[in-house]
Amino acid sequence: MGTALAVVAALTMSACGVDGTAHRAAPTPPAHCSAARCPELAAVSAERLAASGVDESNQSTAVPAYMSAVLDDLDSVWQDWFAQLAIEGSTAGRVLIAPGDAFHSACLDSGELPDGIPSDFPNAFFCPLDRRPDGGGTDRQGSVILPVQTFADIWNGKLMGSSGIMLGDFTAATIMAHEYGHNVVYRLAKAYGMGDAAGPPGDDRELIADCFAGNWAATVFERKDLSFTSMLQAAALIVSVGDAAPGQGHGTSVARARALWRGFTDNLRRQGQPGDCLKAYWPAVLRQ
Repeated sequence: MGTALAVVAALTMSACGVDGTAHRAAPTPPAHCSAARCPELAAVSAERLAASGVDESNQSTAVPAYMSAVLDDLDSVWQDWFAQLAIEGSTAGRVLIAPGDAFHSACLDSGELPDGIPSDFPNAFFCPLDRRPDGGGTDRQGSVILPVQTFADIWNGKLMGSSGIMLGDFTAATIMAHEYGHNVVYRLAKAYGMGDAAGPPGDDRELIADCFAGNWAATVFERKDLSFTSMLQAAALIVSVGDAAPGQGHGTSVARARALWRGFTDNLRRQGQPGDCLKAYWPAVLRQ
């Protein structure tokens, strides 16, 4: 038997038990980022995130379609990164609450919003307890909760119930990318057996989500799906939602802007990467 055939035969035999049934190979243990080495987000040259085309006449269809397209892109970008760490099942479940509907989240006490989260609820969030389908229809523990009417209001000049400036497609996309950043933290903690509630302490829990949103924005900019005006939208958003002082849970406007910028770039020397965010906001997860 030739050498090549012998190798094939050996591999074939090793895949079967004595009764002829196939054995599954042991799963590859997840890899860890270190301070010196961490996978980068894959560069994609082709444009794949079109403008939403939202106007007053088509919001009921164009807004959820754009939200789904952004989530699909976030799934694709981050799933590639997790694959480099041998972490599977990293996509987030998703809940888009349509006008007239409500969603009962396991992250809310029974006394909170007893009728469920309405479509105009002035916030979006990630819940590690909600099990919902991802964009491909696979149920995932841990889901992003996005009220559609609240997002439609962004194109009407309102930001989470208040008036805003520089609002548009990328304002909505940045909010979704931030919530997806919490999914990234959740998947890492889960893969490393740290517990569902693990993550950075204090304000860093939200700042790392801003930083991961900047990582994703950098990939969109690299493939020319993101204009300078879009980045101004993201910057205006961060200024609008910062806390008045440190230690209140989300970070000040300055701290949040710095986190988004750190995720986007290393002072214009190179594209920002997840390793930059982990070093700044969650060093405890890095392997020495």
